[in-house]
Order: sequence, then structure tokens, then C-alpha cells
Amino acid sequence: MSATLLSTHGFDMAPTKSGYDTMASWDRFTTFEFNVQVQRRCAAAPLYTPAIQSFHTDVHRKPLAQDSKPVPLMSRTQKQPSPIKPPAPTFKTATSSWSPPSSPGARSRSSTLTPPRTPRVDSARPSDSPICTPMTPREKNKLADSLYAAACAGDLDHIKLLLSLGAPINAGTMVEGLYEAFKPAKPGLLSPLAGAARNGQMDAVELLIAAGAEPNPSVNRSSSSPLHQAIRADDLELSRLLLELGANINSLNDYKTTPLMYAVKYGSAKMVELILEHHPDMARLSFIGAAAIHWAVWPNRPEIMELLVAAGADCDHGMADGSTPLHCASTAGHLETVECLLRLGADPTLRNDDWKTASQVAVENGHEQIAALLREATLRRRTV
Repeated sequence: MSATLLSTHGFDMAPTKSGYDTMASWDRFTTFEFNVQVQRRCAAAPLYTPAIQSFHTDVHRKPLAQDSKPVPLMSRTQKQPSPIKPPAPTFKTATSSWSPPSSPGARSRSSTLTPPRTPRVDSARPSDSPICTPMTPREKNKLADSLYAAACAGDLDHIKLLLSLGAPINAGTMVEGLYEAFKPAKPGLLSPLAGAARNGQMDAVELLIAAGAEPNPSVNRSSSSPLHQAIRADDLELSRLLLELGANINSLNDYKTTPLMYAVKYGSAKMVELILEHHPDMARLSFIGAAAIHWAVWPNRPEIMELLVAAGADCDHGMADGSTPLHCASTAGHLETVECLLRLGADPTLRNDDWKTASQVAVENGHEQIAALLREATLRRRTV
């Protein structure tokens, strides 16, 4: 369709740098109001028939402006086209004078036909429709570190705020010097819940668990569980709460240490009794192949060893290298622990993988008093 023909029928073609914007004119033509206006103009304008573009399916079409040619007017002998019908009235015009039939008890027309007015909402305003973009890993890490700090401080308001901002509740934060048994101490990950338990923040622990924090996080998120940290702090009430909320009594930290081992080394006798009430696995070995009873030997805690043996621990339990608690106590030179073990029924004749008895180990480490005590115990055992 040529530009002259389009202008004749009411197309206001916008000039551009490369010609006329025919697509913009077509969009305006397809609107309802403009279509009515064009139909009215077409009723008074000369009738033209647009040229039909011919093309083959296997040949690329050229632009319409290059192939279209104006077609002459029809002769009188040819069949006249049907007259153009007047434009249809708009919906507003058709319904403006309509009224429903009256009926007894009917409500007024204004109350029946008038729709309720609703306030106009401008969806383009940024305050009404905020754009939420996903957080980057760096942003998530910052929120996780802030949440861990708030949990350690017991700041409940900031914990709630950070959770509302999308802080990951189970993400781990690297803590320096977490494992002080190593020299130098090694770092490790702690979840916000473990941080709160480490610092005795009871309210923060309850808030985090209510918000969905895991009481038994994987070591990839928290290398030491909240229960480990509560026991490490010797917090009896917090440890009891975590156990009631489902903390695993046999959970392992990053170095395969159980809560019982932590209680034996760091906790009080009451803490050990609390853990023993939940029937832990006392035969499980840590990453160095030591059971819970071995953990009572190194800090020289004979009273804890009595609790373990009374609960069913084996006083002759061998480590990965075959060392019994007597071997460990003889190496460390803990006389009280050796006496306790002998009193509990430990066998001084057992040998480790190097085929050495506890008395031989005591001699090698310069503990003659312990070696003499063990030799006497060996003689008594053989004579019985």
C-alpha cells in the first residue's frame, strides 16, 4: 500500500530518517477509536483496491513498497462491491441510555449499575512494587557472618532483622582457634546456633531453633555441633535443652569427636552424668583412634573414669595402635589414674602393637613409680 493511499485513508505516517514509520501507523490503525475514525473517512473517500503481492514460496519476498502497484478504478460494467456499513457504535454509546426493567422492590439504578470505585494504583512507582534481586554469594556470606555475631552476642533484635533480610540460618562462619587441642589451634566453621550455644545464649538458641535452625548441622556447615559447643562451655542447662530438642548424642565433629568425649575432657562430672543418661556409644573412636575413656586419661580425671566404667565403658579398650588406658596413663605419668584403673580391674599384662606392656612404657618415659606399681599388679594377677 503506497504512502499516498495510506494518507488518503487517514494514516498519519511519521517520517523517520529512512522513510516513514509504517509499523507505528499500523499500530495506531488497529486501535478501536482510530478504526472507527478511518471507517468514517473511507465512506467519503474514493475507493481503491490494494495491489496484491505475488510471490513464490521458494523465492525470498521483497519489501512491499517495491512490488506493489496502484490498481485502476473498477468500470461500471464490473460488479460493484457491497456498500460500506456505517461504523458500529462504541460500547459507551450503546450502554449510556440503557436502563434495567423496573420491578417491585428493586434497588435504584444508580446503586445497581454503578460499580464500586477503586483507587488508582500506579504500578510504575518503585515504592509500590519494589524489585527484588537475588543475593550474590558474597552478600549471603556477609549476612551469615553478621547473624553469627548477633547469635554469639545474644542480640535478639538483630537476629530477627537479619533473618528477615534473608540471612542463611544454617550457614557456617569460620572461627579462628576453634580446636585449641592442636598446636597451633586450628580454625573451624560454626553455625549461628553453635555460636549461640558456645557463648551460653539461651534465648538466642530458642529463637534460632524456632526459626528453623538445625540442631544437628552437617560438618560442611558447622564443623562442631551446637551440643559440642554447649558441652565445651560446660553449660548444663543449654546442653539439656539441645538434647530435648533433638540433638544427636553421638554426633561427630570435623575430627570425629563425640559429645561424650568433649564432656569427659572439658565438662564437669554433672555434665558427664547428663550425657550418660542419654546412652551414648562409648566404644566409638575419634580420628586418633581413642575412645571416650582414653579422653579421661589425658587430663588426669580418675573420677570421670569411674563414671564411665560404671556406665559400661571398657577399662581395657584399645586404641588403633593397641594402647589401653593403662598405656596412656603410664606414658603421661598420671599416677592417680593408673591406681584408679587398677582398682577398676584394668589388665596390666596387655601389650600394644609394639608388644610392650604398660610397665615397659612407663620405664621408657621415666616414670619409675608407675612402673613399679604396674609390676606389682602384674605379679598379683599371675598368682591369682
